[in-house]
Amino acid sequence: MTPLTPSPEPEARVAEPAARFLRPAGGVALVAGPVLVFAGMMTCPPQSSDSTADYVTALARDFFLTELSAILLHYGLLVGALGALAVPGLVRGRRGRLLTVAGAPAAAVSMLNVSGAVRDDWWRMILGRQLEMDAAVRLSDAVDKAAFMPLWSGTEIFAFLGLLALSVGLARAGVAGWWLTVVYVAAFVGMMFIPIHLTYVAGTVFTLMFLPLAVAGVRVLRRERAGA
Repeated sequence: MTPLTPSPEPEARVAEPAARFLRPAGGVALVAGPVLVFAGMMTCPPQSSDSTADYVTALARDFFLTELSAILLHYGLLVGALGALAVPGLVRGRRGRLLTVAGAPAAAVSMLNVSGAVRDDWWRMILGRQLEMDAAVRLSDAVDKAAFMPLWSGTEIFAFLGLLALSVGLARAGVAGWWLTVVYVAAFVGMMFIPIHLTYVAGTVFTLMFLPLAVAGVRVLRRERAGA
């Protein structure tokens, strides 16, 4: 008599189609995030320095460019944050697992915070057009100095640390080479020294810090293709 094979649980039958959709969706998000961030950085209005006055002046100079850059950065960070949560699934063994599991939510939460902060470009753009520059600068600085603002804007460091943890974790797990970590650290250091008026150079280097997401996305999509 042939033994009966137990049928899959209902939850398993539901989870498998969902996983088949979510995994490639995560891979697409991981690739799309850095691409959108790069497009947003390439359309950033050029500014002469990092002073508040030059920042507001640059945003107010061209409404279309300011809005295009802001919306691309917003969705790039949003999509990248969602995709980051799929990265730990690439790690099969114990090596690199702790780093990726810790780095993914840290990067995701910070990127989600920054994606909302991009809205600042809209109201600073309007300030630069409708107020004298001295008044626009005072209002802009006053908002930045609000008591609870650091709880929002101060989380940026978690994105940098989270992406670094993902780079190292993927390298330790053998999913990506150590070159990825080297590129990430070089880009992070480069952002401290590249003058802000070099818009395209600064934008390219800044986008390189999101390369771990793109590399992870390609790995996810390759695995899904191989599995299919």
